[in-house]
Amino acid sequence: MDDLFIEEEIKNLRKKIAYHNELYYKKAQPVISDYEFDKLVKQLQNLEKKYPQYKKEISPTEKVGSDIEEKAKIIPHKVRMYSLENAYSLEEVKSYLSKIKENFGFFPNITLEHKIDGFTINLFYNNGYLKYATTRGDGFEGEDVTENVKTIKSIPHEIKYKNSIEVRGEIYLPIKEFERINKEREQLGEKLFANPRNAAAGTIKLKDSNIVAQRNLNSTIYTVGTFENPEIQTQKQLLEFLKANSFRISKFNHTVSSFDEIEDYCELWDKNRYDLEVEIDGIVIKVNEFDLQKKLGYTSKFPKWALAYKFKAEEKETQLLDVKFQVGRTGAVTPVANLKPVFISGSTVSNATLHNADEIKRLKLKIRDFVTIIKSGEIIPKIIKVNYDKRSEDAKKIKFPEKCPVCKTPLCKEEDGAIFYCNNINCPAQIQKRIEHFASRDAMDIEGLGEAVVKQLLENKMISRIEDIYHIDFEKFRTLEKQGVKSAENLKAAIENSKLQKFHKTIFGLGIRFVGDRTSRILTKHFINIDEMINAEYNDFLEIEEIGEKIAHSLYVFFHDEKSLLMIESLKKNGVNIRSEKKNIDNKLDGAKFVITGTLQNFSRTEIKEEIERFGGKIISSVSKNLDYLIVGENPGSKVKKAEKIGIVKIISEDDFLKMIGK
Repeated sequence: MDDLFIEEEIKNLRKKIAYHNELYYKKAQPVISDYEFDKLVKQLQNLEKKYPQYKKEISPTEKVGSDIEEKAKIIPHKVRMYSLENAYSLEEVKSYLSKIKENFGFFPNITLEHKIDGFTINLFYNNGYLKYATTRGDGFEGEDVTENVKTIKSIPHEIKYKNSIEVRGEIYLPIKEFERINKEREQLGEKLFANPRNAAAGTIKLKDSNIVAQRNLNSTIYTVGTFENPEIQTQKQLLEFLKANSFRISKFNHTVSSFDEIEDYCELWDKNRYDLEVEIDGIVIKVNEFDLQKKLGYTSKFPKWALAYKFKAEEKETQLLDVKFQVGRTGAVTPVANLKPVFISGSTVSNATLHNADEIKRLKLKIRDFVTIIKSGEIIPKIIKVNYDKRSEDAKKIKFPEKCPVCKTPLCKEEDGAIFYCNNINCPAQIQKRIEHFASRDAMDIEGLGEAVVKQLLENKMISRIEDIYHIDFEKFRTLEKQGVKSAENLKAAIENSKLQKFHKTIFGLGIRFVGDRTSRILTKHFINIDEMINAEYNDFLEIEEIGEKIAHSLYVFFHDEKSLLMIESLKKNGVNIRSEKKNIDNKLDGAKFVITGTLQNFSRTEIKEEIERFGGKIISSVSKNLDYLIVGENPGSKVKKAEKIGIVKIISEDDFLKMIGK
């Protein structure tokens, strides 16, 4: 296999893993299952093992994701919080336990606990009082959520145990509460929560503790961090101790001493999980004795004395009634399956994504077919197979439209791509979606400018483009149906506040094709302001680390499009932030471009990147004529020969770099 291909494959896997970590931990909006995510990680592990020259010091294979938000108050954990390794079959569980038996000469005593699909919490008590509560964060430190946690009735503010103790468990939203909240949100025209886990994760980080209290979160506690009590020598004793100190533990915890008992317990709760008041997605299998836990130890990510057995996603058969075609903000046309409603994984489903025309062909799908669906990541309904034996004579072929279903513009397909696009930038469907995206929480965060209000403003011809948001006639707005003085004032204030959003959020809000939140952050670290992006050439974008040809082309096209430039000019005039926050920059490096190869003695890759940027330099991804300096560490790769061949690139050591920045 070609070295360049391998390196590109590893980079792509890292980007995918980072993207899904961000969705799961920070946004509580996963789009793939744990199984699909673990497959990506294992694929990267195998490549890094086979090609160690491409392994980073801090690889996603050796660290867990983080839920910490920017500018949040951070508190270090006294004892690290680990994640759990997943097993997706009972054969894997048996193999795991057999290795322990082989190493120690006996089958270990095991505790079995429900794996609650919630949000992990760390509670610190001293002298019997709750001092603070933090999220799991990155395992080493977490985000302070004390005031919100204090509203949860099942978490005691005072306990009998007077020494210092970290208590850990899951915050979750009971299913009935989840259904109640979604009904209320539906009546208010607000976006529904996808599942109880997402709702709990979003709730625990809200700024208003009164709203948190109204949502009736609950908790289950199952372990500790810092803790000293020689009388407690097993997980079973620890759970009894926690219960005696007023913590809520699961009533279904069970201790066993054989694999057959483990198998029976897992199969029992796989069948009966939907009868519980809380969503569970598996069973946690723990070695009971603490002495044996210590002997087994830890990997860089997981304890070796525990394993999470994950249930398979629930499958249900239903009938495909029709296929509709939706137009997104980038013009992408997506087929959506209209299904006979079916209850699956805690909610009733009537629609499922079909992704693109290729997926319809792959499934050989026809209207009126009976199909099997799952919820990918327990969230997004997805058709996984068709029951061809049940196909009726009246089953109809699905025809992908040749023209946009909204504006009738002929659709086009990118070369080697699978998605059809409507390239009419004035398509009404795209306009609505683009404005919604610009106003969304992850972009400009304009509260009150959701789908219903955007639609209302468009229908009343009060806006027709993103930039029109900053020219809304609020006197007229207050006279619209379901609006008034208060809603007009609130929307006006939210729009005004949006002008102060960070630069990367503005870039994300522009809705550039293939440019998500992560890429927006990378761009705004590299460019000081939007004018630098406008003046950049295709190769300038391509040289940025983690930006490939597809994204570079999209950026170049966007920043050279007349309509885009008119929009940017209007946003500038209205005071929207289009500059990076460049604090404490010493411009010693004066925009010089750097590439690093080999292992450095004084810096990790992340640290040297931060140092280069702090002194006004830039990191690019590859050696080219535009490169100024190649920093060479131990065991460098082929980049040195390439730099020597170009001739004008300065090849320097780590010590040379330190002299450049005056260290």
